Amino acid sequence: MRRNKSICNILFKTLIAIDLFIISLNSHILYAQQSKESKPVLRWAADSESGAPYAFLNPKDPDQIIGFEKDVITLLSIYTGQTTKFVQNAWDGLIPGLERNEYDIAINGIEITDERKKVVDFSIPYYATQLQLVVRTGETRFQTLQDLKGFKVGTLGGALTEKILRSEEGIEILTYESETAAHQDLLLGRSDAIFFDAPIAKYYSSVDSRFTIINENVASAVYGIAISKTNKQMLTSINHALKSAIESGELKEVYERWGLWNTATAQLFNDPSPSRLAPIHFETYLNSIQKSRSFIEKVSIYSKSWPLLLNAAKTTIIVSALSMLVAIAGGLCLVFLRLKGGLLASWFVTLFVEFIRGTPLLIQLFFIFYALPSFGIELSPLVAAVAGLGLNYAVQESEIYRSGLLSVHRNQVEAGVILGLSPLQIFSNIQMPQAMRVVLPPMTTDFIALIKDSSLVSVITMVEITKAYSMLAATYYDYVGFAIIAAVLYILIGMPLVIVSRHLEKRAAH
Repeated sequence: MRRNKSICNILFKTLIAIDLFIISLNSHILYAQQSKESKPVLRWAADSESGAPYAFLNPKDPDQIIGFEKDVITLLSIYTGQTTKFVQNAWDGLIPGLERNEYDIAINGIEITDERKKVVDFSIPYYATQLQLVVRTGETRFQTLQDLKGFKVGTLGGALTEKILRSEEGIEILTYESETAAHQDLLLGRSDAIFFDAPIAKYYSSVDSRFTIINENVASAVYGIAISKTNKQMLTSINHALKSAIESGELKEVYERWGLWNTATAQLFNDPSPSRLAPIHFETYLNSIQKSRSFIEKVSIYSKSWPLLLNAAKTTIIVSALSMLVAIAGGLCLVFLRLKGGLLASWFVTLFVEFIRGTPLLIQLFFIFYALPSFGIELSPLVAAVAGLGLNYAVQESEIYRSGLLSVHRNQVEAGVILGLSPLQIFSNIQMPQAMRVVLPPMTTDFIALIKDSSLVSVITMVEITKAYSMLAATYYDYVGFAIIAAVLYILIGMPLVIVSRHLEKRAAH
């Protein structure tokens, strides 16, 4: 039993060691950045997938983030005397990420609501807007939300628009993670209308003649910068900077350049003066999405995107490789405890296996990354990703190992007992070598599936291949080309595993 505990302790200490190494590395990087820049860093988070005009990839340089909220943060950092660092996170994870101190502020069209104010603090409002319905051009049946009873309406999950739709009876609600997917479903007839904030409608709906924006004023919203309730100093600093930027007129200039200055924001700022600056950023955006591209231009875009794709591929490889090691070690530990650990250990492992197999991997990742800190266990994004994927696949590996071990004839196990071998010696010297012939093919399939499942770690602030594909495709409106590139990267990452597995299968057969 001590041997069993030591195996599990080694696995646990390995995870802790990886976590401490990552924390130390991040601390050294942050210290080096601060020493070099001699300024404190303001870490701000947003979701850049389909993020126009808030925060999205620069079509001219995909390594850069642009958007009106990026300009707002840059302006505020001048007033606060800080440099900025962008942190990518899924939209529905922005507020939980604040509670984990993954970043200092979250700004991504987050509407100020009573429910959110219970969890985080909000700055003074920095933008006001309307909520608008969008329909297919030529559609005349729908002018208000009441007209859509009995029909399907799409919106972004977790946004204020979803809350308003749920308050209306009889509307079938479809939620999306990206604006482009919602617009595509509307064109395909999968929904009858979509419901968005006005900036989204302007940048995604008004630029396409196939869509019509309903001008009826459905509802309004104000945006605030979300800040952890434990960071009152940051709240004071951001509010002071916002007031200064509003009074100087610089914040208004940001909205003018992006074509977003409106009556609601003018009233919010108490600034009735007309707009003076041309919407140059909006015009640039129009040119980037409406321009037809030649083959040479597409190749140029792909070449500019390689740094982001390669960094994403590196993340996928690191997460997958470490998760495989955890899965192998964890699977061996679980199957040994289940078959050789006695009745209590076997019962516990069986319960654990069924629990992990019966719950989605995505929920497990959310629990490890966002819920465990409530119990005093806080893991870095990398370690949380490895722990989630590794433990999930350790359970699957344990079942594969168990089937392989049970395929070994009972007489051989009994022979080991007669020779005086311990349960661990029988397990490692008699059963496992023979079981490997049976388990290698399903193990390979499992690990290839693990590489693909690594796409789920984007929900905990990590940018891997699938997330990079989504961001780039939404930026350039090229879903086919980037899909092919992403598929090739996954194949290249998985191919060495297949080659090694087949080599081991041939060796085991002789």
